Amino acid sequence: MTTTLDGHQSFPGSIDQVRAMLTDPGYVRTRAEQTGSISCEVTVTEGAGGTTEITTVRVLTADLPSFASALVGSNLEVTEQQTWAPIAGDSCTAKFEVSFSGPLAATGVITLTKAGAQVASHTAATIKSTVPFVGGKLEQMVQEQLIRYLEKDEELGRDWLSR
Repeated sequence: MTTTLDGHQSFPGSIDQVRAMLTDPGYVRTRAEQTGSISCEVTVTEGAGGTTEITTVRVLTADLPSFASALVGSNLEVTEQQTWAPIAGDSCTAKFEVSFSGPLAATGVITLTKAGAQVASHTAATIKSTVPFVGGKLEQMVQEQLIRYLEKDEELGRDWLSR
């Protein structure tokens, strides 16, 4: 079974500014801290052809129902890898993969596009669990958490860009 995520955000400024923020290790760390991480490691490297690669390893307290906590324990390690393409015209994309210390993973694409004085961000993802019977419930829990994460990210990003 798989569950999809279709998230939308809006940030003030140019695509250059928003891409720079989303690939800034300081912003990535701040976002992790403000979204409940116990610890966070961020690595940002410039790749071939103007790409930017970000690896974030976060540890979160797993506040989960008993059926889920039995699978992941008291803490959840989340590793996210993003590969940002260079800006092309009025858009920019990043492919990402997220792995969890439990039997879950997510893959998708973030697309930034110019929308007047704003930048629209669209996150399309597929969430997959390998656990029979309760996998769908786990995927829905992750989907709900990712929606809340994107809402907080939008709030933090708007504040970051206003500085």
